[in-house]
Amino acid sequence: MTALQRVWPGVALTALSLLLFAYVGYGEAMRVYLQIRIERIEQLGATLQGTVGQFAKSGLPLDQFGGFDRRSQQLRVVDPAILATSLVDVDGKPIFCEAEPAHRDTLCRAEASTDSTHARWMATPLRGGPGVDLAVSLPVSDKFANVGRVLLHLDRDKIERVVDAAFRPVFAASAGLFVLFCIAQLILRSWQGEAVRQRWLTPLFLTVIALNLAVMVVIMFDLYRKGTEGQAEALARSMAARLSAVTDLGIPLSALSGIHEAFNEYRQINPNIAAISLNDRNRVLYSVQDQANGAEVFGMPLQRLVFDLPVEKSPEHDLVLSVELPLSVVLAALGAGARNFLALFFGCAVLALVFLRAVREGQGAISGDAASRLALLRPAYFLGIFADALSLSILPEISKETVLAEGLSTEWVSLPFTLFFVGLTAALLPASYVTGRVEIRRLFMAGAGAVGIGLFLASLVPDFWALCVGRMLSGIGQGTLLVAVQAYAFEVVGEGQRTRAAAVQVLGYNGGLIVGTGLGGLLAVFNADRDVLLVGGLVAVGACVYIRFVLPALVHHETAQAAPVSLLGSIGRLARAPDFVAVLGLVGITSKFALAGIAMFAMPLVLHQAGYGDDEVGQALMVFAVVTYLVTGVAPRLVGRVGSIDGVLTIGMIMLAVGIGLLGLLVVPASGASAPPAFVPTWLLTTASELQVAVGSSALPVATGLAIMVAIAALGVGQGLIAAPVVARVAESRAAGAVGRERTLAIYRLAERAGHILGPTLVGPVLLAAHGNAIPLAIFAILFAGLAVIYGLWSVIGRTQTA
Repeated sequence: MTALQRVWPGVALTALSLLLFAYVGYGEAMRVYLQIRIERIEQLGATLQGTVGQFAKSGLPLDQFGGFDRRSQQLRVVDPAILATSLVDVDGKPIFCEAEPAHRDTLCRAEASTDSTHARWMATPLRGGPGVDLAVSLPVSDKFANVGRVLLHLDRDKIERVVDAAFRPVFAASAGLFVLFCIAQLILRSWQGEAVRQRWLTPLFLTVIALNLAVMVVIMFDLYRKGTEGQAEALARSMAARLSAVTDLGIPLSALSGIHEAFNEYRQINPNIAAISLNDRNRVLYSVQDQANGAEVFGMPLQRLVFDLPVEKSPEHDLVLSVELPLSVVLAALGAGARNFLALFFGCAVLALVFLRAVREGQGAISGDAASRLALLRPAYFLGIFADALSLSILPEISKETVLAEGLSTEWVSLPFTLFFVGLTAALLPASYVTGRVEIRRLFMAGAGAVGIGLFLASLVPDFWALCVGRMLSGIGQGTLLVAVQAYAFEVVGEGQRTRAAAVQVLGYNGGLIVGTGLGGLLAVFNADRDVLLVGGLVAVGACVYIRFVLPALVHHETAQAAPVSLLGSIGRLARAPDFVAVLGLVGITSKFALAGIAMFAMPLVLHQAGYGDDEVGQALMVFAVVTYLVTGVAPRLVGRVGSIDGVLTIGMIMLAVGIGLLGLLVVPASGASAPPAFVPTWLLTTASELQVAVGSSALPVATGLAIMVAIAALGVGQGLIAAPVVARVAESRAAGAVGRERTLAIYRLAERAGHILGPTLVGPVLLAAHGNAIPLAIFAILFAGLAVIYGLWSVIGRTQTA
């Protein structure tokens, strides 16, 4: 029983990670394969659409079109997922309809909508519902206007069963890897001892996750390959059927005309087809190909996928229709999924490292060992941040959609973000006041509980004001958690380890941000946005359980002060301290402005408006958090190497300016966005246009995305260089010695929240005035660069005067 108790945390983390991979992998495969299959059916339907369109352009009424049932049956033979094909007029009334007998009465009826149904369908791994809920609608026009539509009704269950069958080996592999991990843990514990098991815990976990990822990528590549081949094969079968109908009558191909034109028409329907040829044994009769159709990557030729379809086989002829597809088409379909899996892998790795480190190092927490207590402290704060971060990539869109749905002015979009930071700010002083009067775990519990209540309210009540109240409650919870983790960390470390204590809070924050934004963006792809908020609330409940039963109890003791000073007296004394005011005004408030107004609010909003999806926005936030996390760990060593905290803070401010400026210049507005407002200088517009053209014309297809990632990484570098050093800078200031470290830090934390509040409050109207254009962000970058220069000069002058 003792062995099981030792092993279960690692086993639970492995099970959770494998389940996440299975869920996201299955959902991603379903989403992509459905899109591939629907495109295939659209392409098949386009052949019928083209024939009916030519007839309509002749001026004859559609009810005189002949051969509709025969052509529809050919389509259903090529793709059995097609249940029915109908030709309807502009009012949705069927003119012709050919369907399976079991579905004729259901599908051969007047259509209420003239829109394409499949565009509104969303793939969800656990989604239920009827099997017949997909349709493809293709307009038919005469010389003047639309006169009808070709409708293809699809069997969703039949398409999904292909993915189900493909993923059975993935589920089996996940289960097998889980069992092997459990056995390996028990064997190491029994034969080699607890120390060896602890040492191998993290490598074994990462190996299991990496093997599971490899299996999933192989399975998905094969699934996408078959789906992409199926697109071309469907058109090829349609062409082969047309040719066979002629050759079966004994008509020689030489008597036909327009074969080249038909091949070109099919390649226009599916531009991914690299070549189509009709061969008679070793002789090419007709061939159409495009040498430039994506056949190379970085100058290296890629293998093409080739498949052949027989047209006629006789002693005189062996006609074969050959179709080629570039492998890059399959790789492109796999690319988005691979990016999501890498984000998931990294998120699971960070999640595991936080908790496995607590398992490995937390054994001495009861005896009061500082390192052990810090190891157990990180997951407590991590879970509180993780719960809220799950929704960060979608909150701007949720707020915007809710405002529009309720008919409010778009100026209200930033209000939930502002109220979040108002709540966070309002909680700091009361929470700081009670730290020395209650056991700190209670403060942690109150903070995590408030976060959960806020998320549940925003999830379950689809109202804008409920969203505002929910975000304010979550802000109160986050402020309480911030004070609690800071008090706990400073209490357990020695006087010379203040930067280390501050780093625990910063690293816990960014770890939760990394996992939360990455997983939240992925969950938002497969689930309703408010369901993601609900998941965040459940994570907050888990945080409460962890704090109650795992985190050791600790009573905070206020450090001695030279003389008791009232709160107002402390504020007055700090307001007259030049070093405190300079750090607060030039670094603290501005860095929080960048975090709340740019990274958390503006960046997701402008990326969504530029056409990026929830998963991509979540991964952008994840990049920001990852870079911040890594740089935060390096920052204390950089302070030692530079020899000055002020120097590192100045570099951080410059990097923030670089990141904000690049983000404003690089994000291309979505089509239809209005021109930027008049307050944007012409030279800035010119610079942005030239930079966007230069990056967009790069030979690298993903150059724009990579450039935006560089901008986001620069933001992360700036935040990482500021987050922990600025706290240490305030803690060691002369004002902190006079007023008291805890009270100084509490007042500083309270005052810097002005940046949190001002960020969304000021950036929101600017983006509203810019009509979806991100270029005005570059103006904020110029202001940040100016503040960096001022702070750098101030710190140099201050050191000179001190010397």
